[in-house]
Amino acid sequence: MHQTNINRNAYALTFWIVLPAIAMVLGILWEHYIHALMDVYASYVLESLALILLILLVARVFFRNVGSEYTGGVLFRIGFIWAILFFAFSLLHGLFFLALPLDGILSDYDTFAGRFGFIVLLVVFLCPRFFGRIPEDDPDLASMPIGKMATIGLLPSGIKIAYYRRRGAEIGEGVSMGLLSILECKKVVIGDHAKIGMACMIRANEFRLGRYSKLGMLVIIDTHKVTIGEEVTIQEQVYIGGLKTDKSVIEIGDLSMIFSGSVLNPTHPIKIGKRVGIGGYNYLFTHGTWQPILDGFPVAFGPITIEDGVWFPWRVFVLPNVHIGKEATIGAGAVVNKDVPARALAAGVPAKVLRRDEEYIKRFTDAEKREILRNVLVDLVGYLRIEDWIIEDPKNEESYGAALFRTPKGPSSKVDNHILFMFENTDDVWSLVKDRTLVVSLIAIDETRRKRLEEEGSWWFDLEASEWGGLHTNVSVMMSGFLSRYGHWLKYMS
Repeated sequence: MHQTNINRNAYALTFWIVLPAIAMVLGILWEHYIHALMDVYASYVLESLALILLILLVARVFFRNVGSEYTGGVLFRIGFIWAILFFAFSLLHGLFFLALPLDGILSDYDTFAGRFGFIVLLVVFLCPRFFGRIPEDDPDLASMPIGKMATIGLLPSGIKIAYYRRRGAEIGEGVSMGLLSILECKKVVIGDHAKIGMACMIRANEFRLGRYSKLGMLVIIDTHKVTIGEEVTIQEQVYIGGLKTDKSVIEIGDLSMIFSGSVLNPTHPIKIGKRVGIGGYNYLFTHGTWQPILDGFPVAFGPITIEDGVWFPWRVFVLPNVHIGKEATIGAGAVVNKDVPARALAAGVPAKVLRRDEEYIKRFTDAEKREILRNVLVDLVGYLRIEDWIIEDPKNEESYGAALFRTPKGPSSKVDNHILFMFENTDDVWSLVKDRTLVVSLIAIDETRRKRLEEEGSWWFDLEASEWGGLHTNVSVMMSGFLSRYGHWLKYMS
């Protein structure tokens, strides 16, 4: 049996030699007998189509004469190796036999320039899957996400979004989807300016993604119902899925962030509130089962609820039937198997409440808050300088802090821009606001002031209300992001 597997794999993998040989022979014959009979580009197109048809024909004959069966996964691996070796042969043939420049060879793979090299490679990659024999009990990989990643996933973002819209998805303006990313969902609602990174697989009966939310590269979501709020960030390599039930629902509130490497298992509901930080390599499991329940072993199923403002650092493990109260903090490496009250600090294995509310949360005076913001402004100036922004030393006074800057490029590089940290709501301080000012206010900004600032081309950041507004630009996003370093996650209101 082992020898049979070796032989059939060897047959499949050595067949790659035939494919580039076909391309080389066809190229020689075409150049000598047909190329001069027509327009150069027309000749190139017809030659490419002839090559594709020959590759399909030879692959079909090959797999018809090889009686072995292959699983769908093996066929995709064979196709991947074929494509790599075909490209390598083409590269070596062009460089050493035809003496072509490297950029000239690579330009043949630029589909947007009307070239067919990439399409030929794609055909080579898919040939085994088209013609290989698959056991009856093997899953149909073409209907699974990996098959769609190799087809729909390769489409440019705009075409891919148009495709999903034609299939009934509600997708807003300014949305982008990375290479290899796919949506395998019955109902899709995506808000304006949301971003889905490269190689994301999303499979759900219902998937909702709020505006300005971002999924990083290699995020995998496979569950019944997903609701992700606005301005949520899910970093790279996060997995949301596991055993499915009719209760498999996950909700993530606005401005929350899930850091890389985390695993969330919504067999039963997981509800994550607003402004929640789930650190790297956290594990949230709503079921715990392996050994047989009828033999007396423990089996647990139950929801996880995390209220607004909770912070998990790295490597926190949360078990089923846990409720974590508003603004609680969990220590790194904790295993949480019981409820944690609001504004409590819990840590350990298993996690225990160590302090509550005022025992570890400070109450700053107004003067202390002003001093903290002055230091934030100094840190901001230092950060912008290492990013090559031109910015003057900050001017810190009793009622405000200010700085003048220009960006390295873009519209803000041509005119003066201003940063104003406001500590008092007085006319003297408001008189310092000029065009293109980033106003960061310790005190609440009323609706009239907000509208006036936006009309004048400025931005406002209300630390009291945890909101900001103005044009959504690189400069304003930078300020919002910098304030989040200090735990102030502001919701975009414009």
